[in-house]
Formats: sequence, structure tokens, C-alpha cells
Amino acid sequence: MKCIYCGSNLNIDDKFCSFCGKENVHAQQHRKDMEHYRNDYYRTKRVVFEKSGRTVSMIAKLSVIAGLVLVSLLLLIGAANSYKITDWIRRFEIKMDLDTHVRKLDRLEADRDFFGLTSYYETNELYYSQDLREYRAISYMSSDYLHIYDYTFRLLNHEKYTYTSPEELTEDISYYIESFYNRLEYNEYMPEQYSKIHMAAMEDLRMELETFIHVYLKAPKEDIETFKGLSPGKIQLIVERSVGYGED
Repeated sequence: MKCIYCGSNLNIDDKFCSFCGKENVHAQQHRKDMEHYRNDYYRTKRVVFEKSGRTVSMIAKLSVIAGLVLVSLLLLIGAANSYKITDWIRRFEIKMDLDTHVRKLDRLEADRDFFGLTSYYETNELYYSQDLREYRAISYMSSDYLHIYDYTFRLLNHEKYTYTSPEELTEDISYYIESFYNRLEYNEYMPEQYSKIHMAAMEDLRMELETFIHVYLKAPKEDIETFKGLSPGKIQLIVERSVGYGED
């Protein structure tokens, strides 16, 4: 490298020419270039760090989210399996006492103790057992009757049950009346529930329910005979008219 003024030899670090004393323009340009490269280096380094920081932060967030999702799935699977295990244990327990349950249900049905039958069926969770499914229809119909019985006496003693309006009670009564008559319909997919023995019990249960409705809800027998096939809303109109509610 030579001085542009006198042609003397110069080093890149020489700020001035040792012969003529002029400034070394090459060194000046070199410093500018180095400053530019240095600034460019730090700028690039900062951008890289910022990007990598955001990337690391994003990865960390995604990792946390993925972990939470995984834990939630494991909890759901565990809960589902827990229910399955509990159900399996209950079915096994019922099967171990199957003969006892059958004898008890048969006795309650033969005695026409319908409230006792549905109470025993529900309390012992016998609906878990496929071996006892033949008792479902008669048990559920007995349950409908029990609900009708309960809501009727709340209605007749409404001053003691002011938290429920008469309209709400007649709506509940009508819902269970409709449910009761629907269960009377033969179900070809569950023929064991409609054997001669069970059908005879269902018929006696129907007569008992209709007598109850006639006596306590004052519904005329000709109106009761129309209940089968009616919607809950139409049944409710009959019930309210019979007990004197809903009249102008």
C-alpha cells in the first residue's frame, strides 16, 4: 500500500504517511469499512437473537399447551376407564347375587307391590344387568306411577309445597302419564319384557293407576281412556280441568 501523495510505502494501520505526513486515506477507508462491518455484525446478531428468542418462547408455549392437552386427554381417558371399571364391577356384583334378585323381583311383582319393585330395582342398580332386563318395563312403569303419585299429593297439598306451582306439578304429572302409556306398547326388540307374566302385572298396574287418577285427580273415566296416544300437553289440559286449575 502506497501513499497517494508521495508514493511512500504504508501499512494498513498507519494513520499518517511517515515521509510526507499526509493522512493515510487507505487506513481511513479501512476504518469506515470495519465500522460498517462491525455495525452490520451486531445488527445481524441482535436480529438472530430476537428471532431465536421468539422461536424458543413459541416452542416453550407450544410445549406447555401440548402438555396440558396430553394431561387433559389422559384424565378423560382415566375417567372413562374408571366409569367402565365401576360399571363392570357393579354388573359382576349383580351377577353374583342374580338368583336372589330374581326371586325378590318375582315376589314383588306377584304381590303387585309396584312401588317396592321399582325401589328395589333402582336401589340395587339392576338396570346395569342384561340378565335382568326383562324387569325393566314393569319397573319403569312402576317408577312412572310413583312419580304421578308423588306429584299428585304435592298438588293436592300445594300449600305445603309453595316452591312448585300447580302448573308445574300438572305438567310433571302429565309427562309421567304419557311415559307410562308409552311403555305399555309392545317392543319387538325387547320381547322378554312383555311376557305373559309381565303383561298381566302391567295390566293390573294400569288399572291401579287409572283408579288413582280417577279418585284423586277427579278425571272422568272417559277422559282417562283417551290418555293413551295423547301428548303431555293435552293430558295436562284434562288434568287441570279435572282438578280445577287453569280455569278462567
